[in-house]
Amino acid sequence: MDEQEMKLPDGTTFPLWEDETEYTRVYHVACGNPKASDDNPGTEKLPFKTIGRAASVLRPGEKVIVHAGIYRECVRPARGGDGPARMIAYEAAPGKKVIVKASEVWKPACRPSTGWSIGRVSNGGKVWMADLPPEMFVGYNPFLARNMCDEYYSYGGGWSAEHVQRFLLRRGAVFVNGRPLRQVFRVADLAANDGAFWVEEPGLRIHFRLWDDADPAKAVFEVTVREQAFAPAERHLGYIRVKGFRFEHGADGVPVPQRALVSTTRGHHWIIEDNAIRYANAVGLDAGAQDWKSADQARSGCHIIRRNTVSDCGICGIAGGTGVNHTLVEDNLVERIGGLDVEPIWECAGLKFHVCEAVLIRRNVFRHIRSACGLWLDYLNRNCRVSGNVFADIETRVAAVYIEVSHEPNLVDNNIFWDIRGVRSGDQVQGGVGCNADSNEHIVIAHNFFCQTEGHAVSINLNQAARLVGGRVGLCRQNKVLNNVFLRCPKRILLGRREDNVSDGNLFDTTSDEAAYLIRYPDPQALLNLAGWREYYGLDEHSTQARIEAKFSVERAKLSWKACGDLPAGQPVEAMHEEQPGPGPRL
Repeated sequence: MDEQEMKLPDGTTFPLWEDETEYTRVYHVACGNPKASDDNPGTEKLPFKTIGRAASVLRPGEKVIVHAGIYRECVRPARGGDGPARMIAYEAAPGKKVIVKASEVWKPACRPSTGWSIGRVSNGGKVWMADLPPEMFVGYNPFLARNMCDEYYSYGGGWSAEHVQRFLLRRGAVFVNGRPLRQVFRVADLAANDGAFWVEEPGLRIHFRLWDDADPAKAVFEVTVREQAFAPAERHLGYIRVKGFRFEHGADGVPVPQRALVSTTRGHHWIIEDNAIRYANAVGLDAGAQDWKSADQARSGCHIIRRNTVSDCGICGIAGGTGVNHTLVEDNLVERIGGLDVEPIWECAGLKFHVCEAVLIRRNVFRHIRSACGLWLDYLNRNCRVSGNVFADIETRVAAVYIEVSHEPNLVDNNIFWDIRGVRSGDQVQGGVGCNADSNEHIVIAHNFFCQTEGHAVSINLNQAARLVGGRVGLCRQNKVLNNVFLRCPKRILLGRREDNVSDGNLFDTTSDEAAYLIRYPDPQALLNLAGWREYYGLDEHSTQARIEAKFSVERAKLSWKACGDLPAGQPVEAMHEEQPGPGPRL
């Protein structure tokens, strides 16, 4: 492991720890074994039938191996480990498909929809209805529960009627042959929409159309019935490892609080690795204190989150509502996030942490994201590093990387930003920024590759000039933009203040740079080309321009590029550079 890749902005090395446990006892769970029973001793020959049974007996220094099958339950670990040498581990059997679902199979008695004025159905299709069995829901019916929590809904936010409707949709989901139907707000909306469903009060009857108005008698239905698939009931459990599972179909609500499909429940020192986490109504994985008002926040965090695939979540892929300090997030794939399309609640991102200290986020891929940031570190972050990641095909009202109101050093380096787009409202475009440092100080944005950003590739602004956090406002001072590559970015750099901020050593392409640079303060703000940027503000004096060509595969996360001209240091560049997500394109 390259020690330099583990360095934090203050020069210290990230305090990496690992599972050092020599497991003294191993339990087995195998729902497909005809001898399986929760009355068994949990041996390989006489395994448990449910993971929940193993979770009730596991003690520090013990682990469970779960064999192939579909487990429809919420696993509730009863206890955590005592330290790195006495962890508790949950492992899928190597090479086996182990799926934990928060859904149940539904065999609907379908009949033509009645009792509602739907109107003329498009393409001559038919709307069906069927009743959900009440016994399917134990203490929680997500088809009755609304998306929005009371706290957020109470303070509004200038949302459109469409956003309010999405907040008021139900948390439940219907999957047909493994594919989710889209929920609509009014029963009449089914007239124009196939592949959709509507929930009738009081959450026990579904009206729906299948895609291309297929016959429901030939389909396999699943409906979400549980909020979570893996989450302790008790808070602050530590030293738990979860490896190799596929978790899916969570019926969780829109934060706050963050109660995700997979949750540490404010725990600490978890290793979450090699899992697939997908189809959460709101959040795939929560790893922090869940809510910024929660007590004992220092008892959460210190996690390792690596080599997971987190996808198809309505709000966040990975979330931490404070208390996620000293956490390593590496080699994950986070994609197709933001499906609820409620970005104006400002909690939507592939990864969103709050008030981080010494967090290292490296070598991840964030792609195919809509109505959400790629990565968001929300206020008072210190000594955090975002390094060697890929941010590609992201459509957001904010930015691919958004770091806000942080007074102490943070570092964004060696990342690839490709095809970052804003959201249109009439003729206006909001967002689409590559890296947005909002009211920060001491942030360094270095050695990144920016290509096709609709907003500014780098925005170091003062948009929250009046926001008091940590006893004061952010000043937009002592920030640096160094040694980055800018290609096909019509808006290159924005600086909220000229004084005390530095931009230099960058490589720009030779396309037109008219109005590509913006100084907001001192008044009046100035839109500049590179020549004026240098002459009147002394910025990018050692930066250069060159002919740059680049190709990027979003699916392979691979960049190829070449520059014909001079590097900022003066070395000629004629070679092709092949870059993977980590390290990124150092100049």
